[in-house]
Amino acid sequence: MDKGKSSIKNWSEQDKPREKLMAGGPASLSDSELIAILLVTGVKNQSAIDVARSLLQKTNHSINDLANLSIKELKQIKGIGEAKAITIIAALELGRRRSVEPKQSKQKIDSAKKAASLFDELKLSKQEEFWIACLNRQLKLVHISRVHLGGISQVVADPRILFRIALEHHATSVIVAHNHPSGVTRPSKEDEIMTNRLKAAAALLDITLADHIIVAEEGYFSFADEGML
Repeated sequence: MDKGKSSIKNWSEQDKPREKLMAGGPASLSDSELIAILLVTGVKNQSAIDVARSLLQKTNHSINDLANLSIKELKQIKGIGEAKAITIIAALELGRRRSVEPKQSKQKIDSAKKAASLFDELKLSKQEEFWIACLNRQLKLVHISRVHLGGISQVVADPRILFRIALEHHATSVIVAHNHPSGVTRPSKEDEIMTNRLKAAAALLDITLADHIIVAEEGYFSFADEGML
């Protein structure tokens, strides 16, 4: 049977993604089959796998690029509405958190190199993003999250949002980071002003701004290493 345009419910049991996962585990499924499980259903004349394949084609089959798509961008794919877009984003975010969990429990973040490694995924982002990493007194990572997703020209970092996150996780120090999709790691004048503003706000809360990392595809810049904090 040509499975390309047929409903998954009409496929043989060994070809259905859910049944295939139960029989052989998640590693036995292709990327499109895994995404199809998240989608649950397709649309007229397209199975969930057909929709998943269209989605992967949009990102040249890059899961990293897929993780950077917004709800609006996901909804541009026929067969993906808001609920399915949210499901995909949530699943990819769980995968990202799983990848950093070992760092959270084991690694002492006591150098710019280790700090920069927390934000490796920013190297691939085509939009500027602003992140915060919260550390405890032992310099162990207790939380990391994206605070802002903006255009490729500038990032807005609101100290009220940043330090609310820090206080919620009982951080004694924080590392902030953003990326330069242009590839230039050197900070702009605006980056320097923002860093000084965040340092002053942190001091008022008895929190240390340990570093500000600028990430680019070929490397990173550390305000701490450059003596700019």
